Amino acid sequence: MRLKNWLIALTVSSCFFSKAQLQFVSNDTSNFLKIMLVGDLTINQNVLDASYSASQKQYDFQYVFHYIRPVLNLGDIVVGNLGNSFAQEDDYLESGLKSIPNEYGIALKYAGFNLLMNADRSTVHQELDNWNANKDFLNDIHIAQIGSFRNEEDRTKRNPTIVEKNGIKVAFLNYIEGVPYYPELSPLINGVNEKQIKLDLILAKNRGADFTIVYMNWGKEYESSPNIDQQKLADLLIQEGANVVVGTHPKLVQEVHVSDDIINGHPTNRIVAYSLGDFVSTKSNPLDNSACILEIIVEQDKSSGATFINTLGYIPTFSSIYDNGGQAKYAIMPVSQVEKNNVSVPISTTEQQWMSAASEKVRHKFSGELKEVEYDMTNEIIDDVAEVLTVTRRPLNEIKEFTLDVENHLLHSLSGFLEDIVEPGTIKSVNNEGLVYKIQFLSLRREIPIDIEYYSHLKGYETYYENEYFQYMIGNYKVLRQANDFCLDVRRSGHKYAYVVAFENGVRKSK
Repeated sequence: MRLKNWLIALTVSSCFFSKAQLQFVSNDTSNFLKIMLVGDLTINQNVLDASYSASQKQYDFQYVFHYIRPVLNLGDIVVGNLGNSFAQEDDYLESGLKSIPNEYGIALKYAGFNLLMNADRSTVHQELDNWNANKDFLNDIHIAQIGSFRNEEDRTKRNPTIVEKNGIKVAFLNYIEGVPYYPELSPLINGVNEKQIKLDLILAKNRGADFTIVYMNWGKEYESSPNIDQQKLADLLIQEGANVVVGTHPKLVQEVHVSDDIINGHPTNRIVAYSLGDFVSTKSNPLDNSACILEIIVEQDKSSGATFINTLGYIPTFSSIYDNGGQAKYAIMPVSQVEKNNVSVPISTTEQQWMSAASEKVRHKFSGELKEVEYDMTNEIIDDVAEVLTVTRRPLNEIKEFTLDVENHLLHSLSGFLEDIVEPGTIKSVNNEGLVYKIQFLSLRREIPIDIEYYSHLKGYETYYENEYFQYMIGNYKVLRQANDFCLDVRRSGHKYAYVVAFENGVRKSK
């Protein structure tokens, strides 16, 4: 792989990762898990038409998640409700199956999704052959699915679905309200049966789950608040042991309710988010195109095994429309970053005003219960994530060489050159070496040799092993101005995130 791609791939993983989030790195006493949950991922004819390239005669849905992918890729587990079925055919969305191209599944994968719910109305209409094809496709791209099953035997094996990451086992269950539970049907849909739901929640614990999340397809479309049936069912789920309940189907964001609890002496919460809205949306009323990401930091005490919610938050999003050379495009925007002008996006001033107005409705519903989470981003970070995905063909949260939850040594790489540590033109000498400056251009978990015949400008590079990373350095200057000038040359050679590092007596100084 070209050196530039290595550099980009290892830089984007943490360059916008908040230092405050570093407290959630697993340590000797606790494991941590970041879970990101969204609502409906269903697409309609508008998105389908906008995603087709007549010249290339193919679909491409990557742009839909272009601006929000860096945030989603920070999640260890990223979940949404599919709402469509995949197929290779020409009459997409024409039948009751609501079939869509496989390319949409690839876009979901690159966006970071690794688990999809499918106890929904599109699955109700599926024949077994079509259901099998969908399951095979999702297996091929390594996305798990829960909510429907080949038969009762399959349901017994996979319900609940337990995902284990960072030493924490999370059980997922998915049900659809208004559809009876018929175990003799194939495919079998998880309809609402209270007796069966209670047994499923007990089974989750018996199978070793530390934490349980239930997705509910419920309520009425375009209702902005939960109805009494939703509230009663939510109460049942929480009482029977669910830690988190997330609703889909109403299309609009509904209220969230957080209750306090104590688990083995640790204060925690249980949460019901009645509806997170349509994550992908093209509603005619722009004020209804808002949604949000529910972010949950789960902590596990290693000594007691107690697993509980450490931190809860939400990230407002908005599905925007913009013109791309005469063709309409839809893309999900990270609202706070657009509002702060950290990210420039191709949407009109009017669209941005609608976005803020719509998001205020979400903030009004959530702010009393949850904090708003912000990740500082730039267009450069967004573009770099897109390039990494193109090169690796895998989401960042799937690549073990790339760390999304620890501080790698390129954390400060976007902040430019060092300010003077000593007065310009003066040299502080200690033990003969004193203060020197080097240019760091790469940081890898495993050491690879660089072909200096091909990369001739990197002749004389050195590596330093520090905190499980191999740091690649070039240059050795005692005058900071000269080091900054050389850093510019290194950047011009293709290493745009190169930066200056100070060493004193052979030891790296903190920036």
